[in-house]
Amino acid sequence: MTIINKIFLIGFVMLFTFSVKAQDDWTVPEKDKSINNPLPFNMKTKMAGKDVYMKNCKSCHGDIGKNNFVPLNPEPGDPAGEKFSKNTDGELFYKITNGRGAMPKFKDQLSENERWSVIAYIRSFHKDYKPSASTESQEDDMQMFTGKNISFDVNLNNDNRTAEVKVTGEQDGQTVPASGVRVGFYVKRTFGLLPVGEAQTTDANGIVSAIFPDDLPGDSLGTYQVVVKLIDTDMYGDVSYTKDVQWGKKFIWENPLNKRAMWGTRAKAPIALVLAYVLSVLAVLIVLAWVSLQIKKIAQLGKGN
Repeated sequence: MTIINKIFLIGFVMLFTFSVKAQDDWTVPEKDKSINNPLPFNMKTKMAGKDVYMKNCKSCHGDIGKNNFVPLNPEPGDPAGEKFSKNTDGELFYKITNGRGAMPKFKDQLSENERWSVIAYIRSFHKDYKPSASTESQEDDMQMFTGKNISFDVNLNNDNRTAEVKVTGEQDGQTVPASGVRVGFYVKRTFGLLPVGEAQTTDANGIVSAIFPDDLPGDSLGTYQVVVKLIDTDMYGDVSYTKDVQWGKKFIWENPLNKRAMWGTRAKAPIALVLAYVLSVLAVLIVLAWVSLQIKKIAQLGKGN
């Protein structure tokens, strides 16, 4: 290796190292550092932030607390680690808002509330974090269930199309109501699940309910499949309940090929199109006949001369 190549290689390594260090040393303006999270630091905010995190952040940062982030350079880091916890709320908000390098700019993708809520979710993994006095007083009384082996007891009311779910689980060796657990209500469709409203959170008795609309299409008998699922499967596992109900509008399928249409068979082609085709063919035949007649006349005149 020549001296020039060595100098070039050393310069490249130094430049790369400086670039990585510069991205790690992310300076936030002083006016932004002191901003506190304006949202209440409660379960509702944290769970809203979790939804935002799972959709927009998990692909790079991985599952919080598991250090399974994508091995980029510089590393995205685990939001539960010191790299994040030592930041103020304002610093986290600034970085999420403006982005840098491999970190996307979420200013135009997420609302302010969504950005603050994801910070609240991240903060729930920081043991030493203390919310500001303005938000700490808004902490709700509902605590998320921390037990295991969750199960559903579902009551379907055919009169008003209501699904009421009592969620229970095991905690300290006893079966107790699972409060603060998010449950989603859906209708099974051909290509997936159709949500019925937003996810509901169980009350202190572990109960949650949802009313299904009366205009959902079913099969020929008005039957469709109700699906009840836990939202936070990463915490409790995949728990669900399914049941066929006759709550929908009856749907009678008709073969579109049985009607006259442009996409129909020849026998079901639109009458106007059939007439246009027949008239066009007749016109062509008439023109051909007239041309043939003229040619015959010309030939007879030639023989007469």
